[in-house]
Amino acid sequence: MDRWYWCDASLVSGEKVETSANGIRLYDGDKKTGYDDGHLVLTNQRMLWRHESKSTSLGLHLSLIVLIEEEAGGFTSSPKLVLHLSQPPHTQSAGPVASSPHSHIKLSFKHGGCSAFRQALQKAIGERQWESVNTSIPLASKGNQGRSAHTGILGIERAIQAKQKETNQNISRAFEDLKNLMGLAKDMVLLSRNISNKIREHSGEVSSDDTVQFRSYLLSLGIDDPVTRDTYGSANEYHHHLARELAKALEQSVEEAGGVMLLSEVYCRINRARGLELLSPEDVLNACQVMKKLALPLIMHTFESGVQVIQTATLDQKKVMEATMEVLNRHEMDGGVSAGDLARECGLPLLLARERLLQAEQCAEAVRDESSEGLRFYPNLFFSRA
Repeated sequence: MDRWYWCDASLVSGEKVETSANGIRLYDGDKKTGYDDGHLVLTNQRMLWRHESKSTSLGLHLSLIVLIEEEAGGFTSSPKLVLHLSQPPHTQSAGPVASSPHSHIKLSFKHGGCSAFRQALQKAIGERQWESVNTSIPLASKGNQGRSAHTGILGIERAIQAKQKETNQNISRAFEDLKNLMGLAKDMVLLSRNISNKIREHSGEVSSDDTVQFRSYLLSLGIDDPVTRDTYGSANEYHHHLARELAKALEQSVEEAGGVMLLSEVYCRINRARGLELLSPEDVLNACQVMKKLALPLIMHTFESGVQVIQTATLDQKKVMEATMEVLNRHEMDGGVSAGDLARECGLPLLLARERLLQAEQCAEAVRDESSEGLRFYPNLFFSRA
């Protein structure tokens, strides 16, 4: 209670009322006081508490408030605001208590309105209008303000806000640097091609093996001169060139994967190879859809379930079926084959293994058994005997 001081209830120059509440009781720390059932007024500079039976008011300057906490009310208790305060200045007017062992006070709201008052109080403290208004209200001394700003929780919050602002500025600068780097990446690709051409021109001094090795070092990070939308006028032309790039870059990888690769894996691999010139899923899909039309070594295939893959144009579906049936026949007496079993034995993605088993079922080469253990497949002995 030593932070409160006796004052006149009238407003000073530059002071305006923000909100008010009735039925307010004052606490000194956690201890109840005799100041009960009063009217509390919040201005842009201080709080004023007054009882109808008293001619004077109690004032508390907002500059002393370091932290605000809210206590929920219970069955027999009212909601409260807990205000952690810094030390009052020596020049402050006299109050109801000369000194107090507590560094916080409580405001009890008997008639509700605690949350609304807290919001208005936090807004008034954040605006700190008392710093820009000439007033005769006793303020905290400059030395005390400096200590509370640096050592109090309010000072910590301001330091965090300043740090966040600095971080946002650093992120903005980082994105600007990234844009510049993307622009320089095109120049680096062009530079690598020029250097390679110059090395070829001096083939008498540099061996062909050195030329290949040097070029591989320069282009090991991704695709040489990736196709971009800015290079071509129409979307169709862009997708046609992009389809050729996809087929050239992924043909070997698709063959090593057994001739089939999920479209999601195609998207990840091509973007990793292109580096900074990333593609959208829509562009990858449109490019894959025109592969068959362009007679490229890779084409797109869609299973009946909707799963989309890229496969080699010369993929023999009969051999794929034979490989699947070989696994089914081998495990006929072992409780059948699940998608996980086929994926492990053939080195396939789980989704693709399931599609192969479903395709074998559609061709009447396999039958399914659904139980509590999951979905398993067996060779279709009825079809083979018929």
